[in-house]
Amino acid sequence: MFTCALVAAFWLLMVAPIDQIHGSPSGAPTAACESMTPGHGYDAQSNSSPFNTEIPAGMIAFMDDPVHLELRASSGTYFKGFLIMAFDKDDNSATPRPIGTFKLIEGSDGQLMNCGSGTMNAVTHTNNIGKNLVRVDWQPPKYYMGTAIFRTTYVQDVSTYWVKTESITVTFVMPDGSTHDPMMTMRADKMRFLL
Repeated sequence: MFTCALVAAFWLLMVAPIDQIHGSPSGAPTAACESMTPGHGYDAQSNSSPFNTEIPAGMIAFMDDPVHLELRASSGTYFKGFLIMAFDKDDNSATPRPIGTFKLIEGSDGQLMNCGSGTMNAVTHTNNIGKNLVRVDWQPPKYYMGTAIFRTTYVQDVSTYWVKTESITVTFVMPDGSTHDPMMTMRADKMRFLL
């Protein structure tokens, strides 16, 4: 009887943590990609985050141009961890997929992640030292002519974190400022050539 209870207790200790996503001082695990939630055992904050994902260049970018991002803490605060991804604002599916790729900027704390079937489409921290600024660049998908939004999970400490805080949106336009699909123009030009 004692042996059965001991085996059952051991089994529960081994199986119980399997469904949790545990945050790490050295970055978010790939298991966190879908929910962007650390498995710290606490609920996410529902109040406004003291951290922002800022886009210094503003809300309009030319097709194929990279976007510079700054993850910033309010004065007197810091975050220890983060996970950032870009999404098409119009992707309203239950599990939107991240788009584009990130590039690290020298001197900023960060490491690239592969979420879902993408490559280098997320960035997370490399250590749990307090940060008030992290800079990264994001490259949209080739010929992307949509509106992107950046969602960032910020971790202040093990029990205090904000999930999927949203940046301003960035709309990608043609260098002439239009928002028409360049592939349509190429197809139309090809059709005129054939006629």
